[in-house]
Amino acid sequence: MKFETIIKVGEEHVDRMEHANHVEIVRFAERGRTDWLRTCGLYSNSDDDSALKFYGSVVVSINYNYRRECLLREELRIVTQPEHLGHKSYRIFHEIIKPDGSIAFDGKVTSVIMDIRSREIIKIPDCVARCFP
Repeated sequence: MKFETIIKVGEEHVDRMEHANHVEIVRFAERGRTDWLRTCGLYSNSDDDSALKFYGSVVVSINYNYRRECLLREELRIVTQPEHLGHKSYRIFHEIIKPDGSIAFDGKVTSVIMDIRSREIIKIPDCVARCFP
């Protein structure tokens, strides 16, 4: 399941050159990944005591490429797409696309799911696994 998040580059994201700082770009990708996981059903917004409420995604490997600068006031599309599903890890591909359609950033993130009560890495929950092709 491919997912898109829209973010507008604001003054809080830029440096003196009025382009988004590299740390902010990583945060944009993280926002896309979090939105994707929420859509998959990993993060429960309810007050019930379901197990999903106690799961969190943890990044274990990152490979990002900065291709073009993202400028103040640009509206960016953060595209998050599942790429590989393992037993206890999964890999996501990200692209950040500028208003002109050019790719400003892309890369891959490998993550695991952790039970935050036991601090143990668990098998990928079905709700996330179903979001992979």
